[in-house]
Amino acid sequence: MKVLVKSVIAAGCALAFSLGAASAEMKSAVTADELTSILGAAGLPVAVIEDVDTKAPVASVQAGAVQYWIRALDCAGSPKACSTLVFFANFDLGRAATQKDFEIINHYNESQVFGRAYVIPGRNQVGIDYVIELEGGVSSDNIAGNISRWARVIDAFIASFRQGHDIS
Repeated sequence: MKVLVKSVIAAGCALAFSLGAASAEMKSAVTADELTSILGAAGLPVAVIEDVDTKAPVASVQAGAVQYWIRALDCAGSPKACSTLVFFANFDLGRAATQKDFEIINHYNESQVFGRAYVIPGRNQVGIDYVIELEGGVSSDNIAGNISRWARVIDAFIASFRQGHDIS
């Protein structure tokens, strides 16, 4: 699980600063174009596609060595505007998941408030996700803060996983 977490954190911080001027704007949902704009303002390379079944936006983001996805849910209208954003990143283990992996994941989930870690045994992967709810309206600062928090969630997950396996 080799990643450059500093790039993710820097990108999240850049996003927080770039959206500061738009803090008065309230959002209760975002379109694919708005999501692309938000992430692009942070300098994150992003590609947005549509979910085959729901036609909702799905963004692929490359932040340093970490690739993550953002799945938009609870969408309505034309163009689709979505009030739930699920951020997730999966990491290849290069081997079958072990009992130790499950223990590390459980410890992470018990000790962290933000993010939910998981094991995908059939794919030999571990991962982390984070949900941002926009329903009811949130400021652009709130969105930027949550995206910055996502960078810290990835960092905490990777550190926890490495520490659990005594990997530096």
